[in-house]
Amino acid sequence: MSLYIAPNEDVLPTPGQPRISEVRALVSRSEEYGASDVHDTPDSHWIQGLPDADGGWDHQTTHPPITNPMSRYPKYSGSRSSWGVARVPTVIVEIEDDEGRIGIGASTGGEAAAFIIEQHLSMFVEGQNVRDHSVIWEQMWRASIHYGRKGLGIHAISAIDIALWDLAGRTLNEPVYNLMGGRTKQRIPVYATGSRPDLAREMGFHGAKVPLPYGPAAGPEGLRKNVEFIGDWREKVGPDFPLMLDCYMALDLQYAAELARLLAPFNLKWIEEPLMPDQYVAHVLPLDGVAELAAFFDGFLRAPVR
Repeated sequence: MSLYIAPNEDVLPTPGQPRISEVRALVSRSEEYGASDVHDTPDSHWIQGLPDADGGWDHQTTHPPITNPMSRYPKYSGSRSSWGVARVPTVIVEIEDDEGRIGIGASTGGEAAAFIIEQHLSMFVEGQNVRDHSVIWEQMWRASIHYGRKGLGIHAISAIDIALWDLAGRTLNEPVYNLMGGRTKQRIPVYATGSRPDLAREMGFHGAKVPLPYGPAAGPEGLRKNVEFIGDWREKVGPDFPLMLDCYMALDLQYAAELARLLAPFNLKWIEEPLMPDQYVAHVLPLDGVAELAAFFDGFLRAPVR
């Protein structure tokens, strides 16, 4: 068997099919429209938690902080917006074909993502047929390796990808879900993300995803408070209302495994993003292997240097 892969032929636009004529990247004004996520929501919004008796809001006292990758630093432990994530505005992509149809996509990344889209990734899109979606995506993926495999480069690709799907639907005069196999249910259940599952239930949401208050830097007391936090909300919303937990990449492997064990009685639907994306081994390790891996690394780090 040959170890060599035959080179791909260039995918040429199909004659008679509309071609993509231009890719444009726009950036929202964050001071007017906010960032591309809920991280810039004012503390006075219900989604952030409960006010104190005089109506004030304080992440450290009147309602729990929200753990994040920067929580180990006290200055940034109160909220996700404290370390600048809310300053990154939305990037909006418009992809126009030569018949005037425009597909729209959006992601985060602001001006930096817009530069990558217009000055680099557009070269793999313009001049192509929108139906050649797969090869466009593959070429963007391979050409963006030097941006890394998480973060800004992926945000840029995602905005283009969404716009391509939108343009394909407009070209065929079909909703995008029909291009993906059609409907699987009459109604789509929607959950709310925020610190008030009780209000989410009252508003008719299917479930609620709450932010984890404390990370490993808060020690055993923080772990205990996390369990109490979830337990209190489970009691308030009842046993059948779906609850999820958002950890926002703030945990390490051992902490995540112990937290999952302690929260098992509360029947969470899922625990979201417990680990940093580049902790590859931890993502594929079964929970029953955590103790063995931790012991291995502990022994490795303590071994004398020879």
